[in-house]
Amino acid sequence: MNAESAAPSRTEIADEVYKWTVGGGMIILALFPLALPIIALTAIAALPLLLIAAAAGLLAAAVAVPILLVRSMVRRRAQQPATRSSMVSPPSPSGRPFLGS
Repeated sequence: MNAESAAPSRTEIADEVYKWTVGGGMIILALFPLALPIIALTAIAALPLLLIAAAAGLLAAAVAVPILLVRSMVRRRAQQPATRSSMVSPPSPSGRPFLGS
């Protein structure tokens, strides 16, 4: 029986990772010139979909903005007191303002 373990050493693992990294880099550099036209064509093909989404967003905003404005006006109206006269204290019998003590 062999007493040595079959696990690879750190240098063997590093060498294998290096080989795979170099190979992946070579493939990426070879395919990069092909990727640019595909990205450009995809962007051009997506423009009509983005225009539809923008139109839907503007339509939703045109509906939502008046609703939100009305809601905020109603809330402000509900928070304000009913009349201004209820906030004014009644006059004192002597005619002078009340000073608190």
